[in-house]
Amino acid sequence: MAPAILLNTNKTDRRLPVTLLSGFLGSGKTTLLENILTSPDHGFRVGVIVNDVGALNIDAALLSSHDVTRKEEQIVAMQNGCICCTLRGDLLEEVARLAEERQVEYLVIESSGVSEPMQVAETFSEEFADMHIAAGYDLESEEQGDQVKNKKLAEILKAGGLSKIARLDTCVTLVDAVNFMQDFATADFLVDRQTDVPEEDDRNISDLQVDQVEFADVVVVNKCDLVSKEEVHRIEGVVGKLNPGAKVVSTVKSRLNLTDILDTWLFSYEKAALSAGWLKSLNEEINPETEEYGIGTFVYRARRPFHPARLWDMIKSVFVVIQTEYQVEDMDVESDRDETDDNDNDEDEDIDMEEQPQLNPKARLASKMTDETFGPLLRSKGFLWLATRPRMYGEWSQAGVMLTISGQDLWRCEIPEDEWPTDPETRKGITRDFEGRWGDRRQELVFIGQQMRNGGEKRLRKALDACLLGDEEFRDWEETMESDNVLEKLDELFEDGFEDWIETSHDGHDHTNGHDHTI
Repeated sequence: MAPAILLNTNKTDRRLPVTLLSGFLGSGKTTLLENILTSPDHGFRVGVIVNDVGALNIDAALLSSHDVTRKEEQIVAMQNGCICCTLRGDLLEEVARLAEERQVEYLVIESSGVSEPMQVAETFSEEFADMHIAAGYDLESEEQGDQVKNKKLAEILKAGGLSKIARLDTCVTLVDAVNFMQDFATADFLVDRQTDVPEEDDRNISDLQVDQVEFADVVVVNKCDLVSKEEVHRIEGVVGKLNPGAKVVSTVKSRLNLTDILDTWLFSYEKAALSAGWLKSLNEEINPETEEYGIGTFVYRARRPFHPARLWDMIKSVFVVIQTEYQVEDMDVESDRDETDDNDNDEDEDIDMEEQPQLNPKARLASKMTDETFGPLLRSKGFLWLATRPRMYGEWSQAGVMLTISGQDLWRCEIPEDEWPTDPETRKGITRDFEGRWGDRRQELVFIGQQMRNGGEKRLRKALDACLLGDEEFRDWEETMESDNVLEKLDELFEDGFEDWIETSHDGHDHTNGHDHTI
């Protein structure tokens, strides 16, 4: 066995190093695991946590020199009910066992094809240690479930969670070169492709692919022998725009230099949470007005609100628009009745789907792909300002045909300054966003796609500009903002069919700085 190659050894840090592998089914994660376990070059006794040990095509004698475990996910929910802040109980227990026994020198975790790496990374991150400690005490007092297992998990959590005994070294995402671009041109949801996800899982393929790429330290573009060199370059261009800081490695059969993914010391939760290309473009850390391999980026900015009706008209036929619907608790009976009515009118629904193709995801996909303006668009994200909602900003998050629009938080100009963060640099950054009479209200959207320098950017800007309030409309808006009953009058001025946005308290669970919830 060759001596271990350590890229950045910290001899004072004795925590178990971990590489996390993410990627869709068929992207090559299992093949990469086989390469790691059969390689004589890295010098580590490796522990591996996989979804399916039987899928590893490795001699049993070789497996005996490593530690390979299959674990079903057990979810430990946090008291605040936040989906992204759940902990994988069996994962916690298994990593703790491996770290305590010290029988392995390195751990590789193969996440499921439908997992979001940010969620797993939170389990290892010191930033969430206080939350893990609180969860430990909650679990300790839990009277239901397996008391022995709960007690064991509670001890791990109360000690600060996995960040005290293991360190996440590298987040690796594998993408399948054959299907990568096609997965931006799909109307599929996870339930359409996966048999192991619950029916209520409403995530879609395009969003999940983007999430996995944007959070990675290393992106492996695999199966490059099955596509042309031009296609490989195009994929590398898209990945470079989605995650400018990631190392991109192109492979055949997941063969690569293992020093690219083992013991790299690349992972930082803060860096990963802020690594997305759209966010770097907004923060002006990179020049967005560039194009590589035919993939371009630009930032759309405006200091006028969108007319809600015109914005909806622009997006309704070319995107599957995903919104959060809020229901009042005492309307359960009404909801049940509506559901019954729907069941009674299945035939009418079928007719509606034919007459209104915008209700059909596949029809919207076909419409988008033939649309000169939006067809080449792969990814866009940022903040938007609607004329009828002057207090809150909305989030726009699009991948492929899927567009999520949701209310986020109050504009900073609506928050008293004594409630702003106290850090001087942060406050300076907030004030930089202020301009003129209406504070930090603005449109700020990053667009990533093909043909940007070939008329694509110009067409997108024209479409978005047409949604802004015109001069007379904006004068009416400004006058209304100085009157009584502002929201009622704005609703009279501008038609708004978007779902309601609910203002939330600023106390408690903070989801700023990249820790967001993309539906």
